[in-house]
Amino acid sequence: MTSQAEQKQPVASATAAADPGGRAGEPVSTGRLQDGRFRPGVSGNPAGRLPGTKNRATKAAEELLDGEAEALTRKAVELALGGDTVALRLCLERRLISQR
Repeated sequence: MTSQAEQKQPVASATAAADPGGRAGEPVSTGRLQDGRFRPGVSGNPAGRLPGTKNRATKAAEELLDGEAEALTRKAVELALGGDTVALRLCLERRLISQR
């Protein structure tokens, strides 16, 4: 059996009562349309990842290869000159991209 105080507690809703700004009674703006989709130009997570932030895996790969780029490039060129078609394609693709 529940007490009367427990029965009369209001149901949590999206009102400013939960808003740290303290605007009691005003609905919290979620940036959504009535059908639940976000309005154009409004993000669901405005404090999300900053533009240009690298993925964790990308950072790890860069740290592993740091200082080895020249040696890896030299090895790829050696393999390409030795007849390795995959290495040749890699070298040509990178060379063509850098010329653009």
